[in-house]
Amino acid sequence: MNEKIYLILGASSDLGNALIERLNSQIDGKKIFIAHYCSEKSQLEKLALKSGNELFCVQADLSNMSEVDSLISAVKTHCNAPTHIVHLAASPFRYMKLKEFSRDSLVKNIDIQVSSFAQIMKAFLPAMSKRRQHDKVVVMLTSYLLHTPPHFVLDYVVSKAALLGLVRSLAADYVGKGVNINAISPSMIETKFLEHIDRRIVQMVAEGSPEKRNATPEDIVPVIEFLLSDSANYLHGANLNVTNGGGGAI
Repeated sequence: MNEKIYLILGASSDLGNALIERLNSQIDGKKIFIAHYCSEKSQLEKLALKSGNELFCVQADLSNMSEVDSLISAVKTHCNAPTHIVHLAASPFRYMKLKEFSRDSLVKNIDIQVSSFAQIMKAFLPAMSKRRQHDKVVVMLTSYLLHTPPHFVLDYVVSKAALLGLVRSLAADYVGKGVNINAISPSMIETKFLEHIDRRIVQMVAEGSPEKRNATPEDIVPVIEFLLSDSANYLHGANLNVTNGGGGAI
């Protein structure tokens, strides 16, 4: 089977770790994981890979375009272009009222989620398309984009809305060109991404869910896995609603 090369942006997140673990457990050929992290890679280094699979950790602050260029150069030492790209990276989630709005904060969020990703797609998407092998791109959005968002999530929603626009544009430009570009919009996920949020708010969102709980990585990772698989070869430009019918999401 062909070697698969996964570039995972935000791989040091709980979702990133869980995704690598799940992909690594598959017996379908060699996999190379190029795992991006910003500041902490200890969890990545603890991952036990199956024989033959490889993991390379690459550090970059995605709000710094020169570091994004360095990340691209590091990836190119391993391949001309990845076969699979997953974009999970985002700033830690915080609630923000309009009176607390900061242009610098918004710009940083957009750089991390949108500008850096556009630069990475510019570097690799043309080569992925030339292979004509149904390479895959999967982007993490939010179900906040699927309905009226809650209060005080200005930075987060604006950044994700801009990212959705980028995904839609890339999907339109590359339709029928051998790459499947899709996104998921999950509800609130119990990960360290929520560490700056009052636990009472997190619990309140859980209570509003039909199952009286928030999502876990185990709920979300299989959906990403599907979008990265050959089973999704006919799916392009989709933004999957990954909720259990509840309204709260991040």
